[in-house]
Amino acid sequence: MRVSVRHPQVSVKLFKNVGRSTLSGGVPVSERFAGQRSEIDLAPFLGEFGSVSVTKSIRDPAGGFSVTLTDKISGRDQDTLYGLIEPMDLIEIRMAGNAYQYSQGSTLPIVMRGFVSDVSRNESMQSNGRPARRVTIRGQDYGKIWQMMQIFMLPSAPEGYNAITSFPFYARFGLDFNTQPVDQFVGQVFDRIVNPYIQEMAGQGTNDAAKTRLQTITKDIRASDGMVTPFAIGPWAGGSIYELLTQHCDIGPWNELYIEDRDAGPYVVYRPNPFMTADSKSFINKQRDDQEPQFVDITRSDIVSMDVKRTDANVANYYWVDNPRLFLNYDPSKLMSYTGSSESFFVRNYGNVNPKLYGTRKMDGHTQLGDVSERYNGNGTPAGSQRDVDESAFISHVNARRQQLIEQNKDNVVFEHGTMRLKGNERIGAGRYLRLAYGNMTSHYYCVSVTHDFLPLQQFATTVQFDRGTGFIDRAQKGGGSQSPYWSELADSQ
Repeated sequence: MRVSVRHPQVSVKLFKNVGRSTLSGGVPVSERFAGQRSEIDLAPFLGEFGSVSVTKSIRDPAGGFSVTLTDKISGRDQDTLYGLIEPMDLIEIRMAGNAYQYSQGSTLPIVMRGFVSDVSRNESMQSNGRPARRVTIRGQDYGKIWQMMQIFMLPSAPEGYNAITSFPFYARFGLDFNTQPVDQFVGQVFDRIVNPYIQEMAGQGTNDAAKTRLQTITKDIRASDGMVTPFAIGPWAGGSIYELLTQHCDIGPWNELYIEDRDAGPYVVYRPNPFMTADSKSFINKQRDDQEPQFVDITRSDIVSMDVKRTDANVANYYWVDNPRLFLNYDPSKLMSYTGSSESFFVRNYGNVNPKLYGTRKMDGHTQLGDVSERYNGNGTPAGSQRDVDESAFISHVNARRQQLIEQNKDNVVFEHGTMRLKGNERIGAGRYLRLAYGNMTSHYYCVSVTHDFLPLQQFATTVQFDRGTGFIDRAQKGGGSQSPYWSELADSQ
């Protein structure tokens, strides 16, 4: 009899990024506190009641972590960890379901890098009369940076925010003041705003360990199907960097934007939605080979529990896409006739969205990007023959966006969504596909959110929230008898 043996391990290290010499005004800290070490290994403090939880979603601005530790004295620092850790200190969390698969002495795979947001200490008396003390650390990954960077244009605001200009954002950060491809715009936001801030933050630390661990964000930009104009950003009322990008880069209906931790460092991923067709043979919005996501292969033996469902809640058969930013450029009466075919708006002859069965349902999309051929800033297109060319390109762009919306959503009623709980697997991450082989079938599930839970001496489990599962689609294609998916599943689970 074969027995599967697992050897899960976790590594949690904290790097002091906050150097404190005073508490308030002229109140100094003690010599012990000022001389505390720059790197603290938190794993020995987990104990049998500790825990590490890491959650990442492609649809949230930042991932989060929670580390619960046994409260005991740190001998070198002569204090509880609660007295040593502060918000904005750095955390690195690494995990492995089978640590022996990695060479001896090498580091475990990274699952999250981030910053401490709060640290708490809980003290209570147990029923046996013994005291129980725990320290809990919570924080976020590098997505915390583009949330905390607030941009506002108010009088007497710092660092030139109150410049007298119709385009204060461009005046403040020096981005190229012209119509530019969206991938170039996203790249400049990180090159000229986000990463310089991180570099400046690194200079505030008091030790070299934190400075070397505090990394700038590498760009993994794979979407380039649109143009950003200054006249879209000019009237922006302000907010976080994340809000700026999500509002002006077609995030949601057509593109994804999130921070991903890799062994080399944190990466910002900006790409078209990596949605597969219902037959799982091609990607709908694929423009280049490097836009395909990673696949992680699993079997039924990896699954602890699985909850799937299908619903008609997201069925749509009337699709409307507009571009409010450029309506002033062109003749509104022409814009109402993007196409001569009503079928490109109202899909009536496709079974999965049949209005006679599901009723008439509308889905709206608002693209903020112009066509890739657009050259004008967006405050009006010069008169002449070129105007007709530009108007035609604009209409083609909106038509293409609408067709993408249709292709992504026309089969929603047969796709599955739900939750899987699996044996801990550090290779599973948000933005990747699970490829499940079971019986005589192989099905795909897109990981929207992934949580890794590590309980020392108990378990390492991974929970996945997924969309666009093809389990039902694959089952419906199988025959009866020995080919029946039900009997195939039973044989596979023996």
